[in-house]
Amino acid sequence: MTNDIAQIASWLQPQDIVFDADVRDRSHALEFAAATICGARGLDPAPVFRALWRREQTGSTALGEGFAIPHACIGGIAQPTTLFIRTRHAIAFDAPDGKPVSQLLAIMVPEGGARDDHLQLLALVGRLFSDRPFRAQLDGAPDAAAAADAFRAGIARVVSALGT
Repeated sequence: MTNDIAQIASWLQPQDIVFDADVRDRSHALEFAAATICGARGLDPAPVFRALWRREQTGSTALGEGFAIPHACIGGIAQPTTLFIRTRHAIAFDAPDGKPVSQLLAIMVPEGGARDDHLQLLALVGRLFSDRPFRAQLDGAPDAAAAADAFRAGIARVVSALGT
């Protein structure tokens, strides 16, 4: 493992949290994610959107239960970055359970970064979003600060369960 679990888990804490995003559909949600991530970092959102959309076309990143984890490798960043979005209205996302998505954790990893870190990060996301207390706390979060608290608590539980 190139990094320890605690370091990889720290990348799960969203750098940005957006509530009440007004998106029409899956494509628009990915455009919104690309624009939000890139705007804060001075990057062109067009290639980021294309990378997210290409990944989505290989198979939906929806996990079920209203959650999706769109992700892609992009240039111009040194370490993974995440964005949590809660949409104003749930949108179709081709989820395995057929339910619409209203919560997205977009993950961008550096192009050419360690593939093992990327896979471990996605595995931790899967564990995090499988944690019912985390999902309940995140679902009930009234604002970005409460959502950030839910992520911190959920990440701590996942890391603790992994014995690190």
